[in-house]
Amino acid sequence: MIAIMGILAVIAVPRLVGFRIMAEESVCVANRETVERMYTAYLVENDIDHEDSNFSQFVIKNFHEVCPAGGVISFEDGKVKCSGHGSGSEGEEEEGPGDEVPWL
Repeated sequence: MIAIMGILAVIAVPRLVGFRIMAEESVCVANRETVERMYTAYLVENDIDHEDSNFSQFVIKNFHEVCPAGGVISFEDGKVKCSGHGSGSEGEEEEGPGDEVPWL
């Protein structure tokens, strides 16, 4: 019984870790898109140009955490980017950590 549980754990744990990483990246992408829209609107409403200090203050004032993995957020070329996940707008389609059924 213990051996069977061990085998199942060896199969399940890597998949769960992969799904956690994918979930963190998805949350980061969604948060970056929200920050990008809100920051662009902020610039237009206040008739100001982008500066790194304006962006930093905007993020600190309006958002607690953008990237759940702790990536550093920046605004470059009209896009919000994360040091851990990139810009997220390249249209990359990632597959899950494994779509096959594991065989015992």
